[in-house]
Amino acid sequence: MTRTTQFSGIFILALLAAVIATFCDAIHVYTQALSYPNPLFFHQAWWVFPGFFIAFAFMAFSYIQLTQRLKHYVMTQLSCHHDGTAPLVESLILFAIVYILSGFGNFHPEVLCWIFYLSFFIRWLFSYERTWLLILAIMLAIGGMFFEGLLAEFALVKYRHEDIYNVPYWLGGIYMHGAFALRAGMRRFVYR
Repeated sequence: MTRTTQFSGIFILALLAAVIATFCDAIHVYTQALSYPNPLFFHQAWWVFPGFFIAFAFMAFSYIQLTQRLKHYVMTQLSCHHDGTAPLVESLILFAIVYILSGFGNFHPEVLCWIFYLSFFIRWLFSYERTWLLILAIMLAIGGMFFEGLLAEFALVKYRHEDIYNVPYWLGGIYMHGAFALRAGMRRFVYR
């Protein structure tokens, strides 16, 4: 894997993911799952798209580093080899469905928690390199909830439901489903 391939692939992955996440975040605003104090575009803050781009690029770089560090302890071979477009499309569609569902279902946070975490578990059971995927999903969930909680702490975003550190419990479920999409995106765009 060449450095050029990595960087161009990470750029493409971060750009694609930022577009999808920004669209889904707009649905969160529309459904009042969250709000921004100083909206600019479609009731979103100006920094939403660039923030998602940076976050996804960071996740991709972290993915590369973690798989290198854990390769002697956890199976990551398949997760670090090129794959086609179909698994990426499938995982992005499922990620978008979970994300959109969280907007329209945000009035029932307990139900969302059950749906998101149970569906993650079922998908995880039928996946490959499950230990690596679980590590990735938990890291994304904790890191994502912490970072978004930090944004809320600085009054940059406000969630309707604040269960733990200014964010709802179901938010971790979105990030955990995002682990499937991140892995598929890395396999499609970064590992060649």
